[in-house]
Amino acid sequence: MKIELSLVVSLIQKDLLAQANQIRYQLIYGLLKDAILAEQLPDDCELPATRPLAQRLGLSRSTIIKAYELLKLEGLIASRAGASHVVQYRLDRVVKDAALEDSNFEYVAISETGNSFYNTASRLNSIDDEGVAFRPGVPPLDLFPIEKWQKLQNEYWQFVRASDLGYQSGAGIEALRRTIVNYLKLRRGLQCDFRQIFVVGGSLQSLYLIANLLTDPGDDVLMEDPTFPNVHSLFRGMRATVKGIPLDEEGMNLRHLEMSISEKSKLLHLTPSCHYPLGTQTSTQRKRDLLKLAGQKGLYVVENDYEHEINYPQHNGQTLFSLDQQERTFYLSTFNRTLHPSIRVGFVVVPKHLVAPFNALIMHSHRSISPVLQTVLRGFIEKKYLHYHLNNVAKQAQLRRASFLKLLADELGEYLEPIYSPVSSLHLSCRLKRGGDVAKVQDLLKLGIIAHPLSKCYVNDAKKQGLIFGYSSVRPQLLNVHFQHLVQAFK
Repeated sequence: MKIELSLVVSLIQKDLLAQANQIRYQLIYGLLKDAILAEQLPDDCELPATRPLAQRLGLSRSTIIKAYELLKLEGLIASRAGASHVVQYRLDRVVKDAALEDSNFEYVAISETGNSFYNTASRLNSIDDEGVAFRPGVPPLDLFPIEKWQKLQNEYWQFVRASDLGYQSGAGIEALRRTIVNYLKLRRGLQCDFRQIFVVGGSLQSLYLIANLLTDPGDDVLMEDPTFPNVHSLFRGMRATVKGIPLDEEGMNLRHLEMSISEKSKLLHLTPSCHYPLGTQTSTQRKRDLLKLAGQKGLYVVENDYEHEINYPQHNGQTLFSLDQQERTFYLSTFNRTLHPSIRVGFVVVPKHLVAPFNALIMHSHRSISPVLQTVLRGFIEKKYLHYHLNNVAKQAQLRRASFLKLLADELGEYLEPIYSPVSSLHLSCRLKRGGDVAKVQDLLKLGIIAHPLSKCYVNDAKKQGLIFGYSSVRPQLLNVHFQHLVQAFK
């Protein structure tokens, strides 16, 4: 939202005349700060450009620039690509400052778990940045068949019964769960009972529920190093001890894993179909060895299969869940990474002997995903729209990957080295030949380009510098336009 120039002028002009003896840029800074904290200038509104504001106030442009710079230093406004300056109201900091200033307010301390999550939040990759250009985790949104989805949604409201509008099972509507069972059997060779299926908002919610079910503070959770930063951030938030296990050419290194297991070890988290973010695929024999070791040590296994149809377009991979003979594997997946992130639907398959406690946890934490959304998704699967869409996504992703790799080689070869993986995926990891990846991500963000730093994926201290790109999110006709912004950040 762009704020009117006249509104900002009116906020400043009266006091500017009344306090002519004060340094002008400091006065303007103070007036704008007060207006932001009072929400007269709301969060995310775009302030006037410095030149027209200076002209209306009869001041030099440098005076306005200095005032804006002070606001940026305080984190109250930010520069944004394609705009001038945008209000960025930091509510958590302002509330904290206000509480400190007023000694009449007393609060009990937040819980140890709440404080733990607050302290680990910086590990998360942001999902709030605007735009999709090269953002990892975003599929080709332009390929999604919106008209088919809309038709199914219209049909729902045309034939819905009054009784369908009441409360539904927190585990998900039975019809969708049965459809997912058939889908898993046909597409992934995985067999389970529909009562083992729980419909959730995505993989992170699945992990949050599993962590609450099985871990206590101080327990060990073992995972590949590197892996999703959001995963080790979540378990750290639960106050577990996170141990990173390095990889070899077949997946998680067995020798390192065995050496790392202790009496406090509870969970083993894996991405065997296509390791995130490096793309290593766990061999079938390594999967068997991992399950055998987990059985010997009494560990539960979490199989995070985040892009199965993209990784296995020919359906030639066996899941850990299918190989597990001891009912110790949780299998989780999501539609957010293959349809679109705003759908917010995933599922987890729970070992049979844990269905009842898992269901009790669901009943205490959330009712369910919208029944409308679940019913439409069921129709989308039943009518084979999902099948055709995912085949199209897998095919187009390969073409977009080839185009992105060519541009990298032609224009950024001296700065970035792609990390080769034989497994198809919707992202590409690159080694950064010089400089820090966290700083480079911030440089890219200023130009409207989103990438994730490879270093944040590492659990242990030996972090490699690199960038992770979601090349498939950009339609071919816009690829070169966005890529030139990427080039600009380096050159």
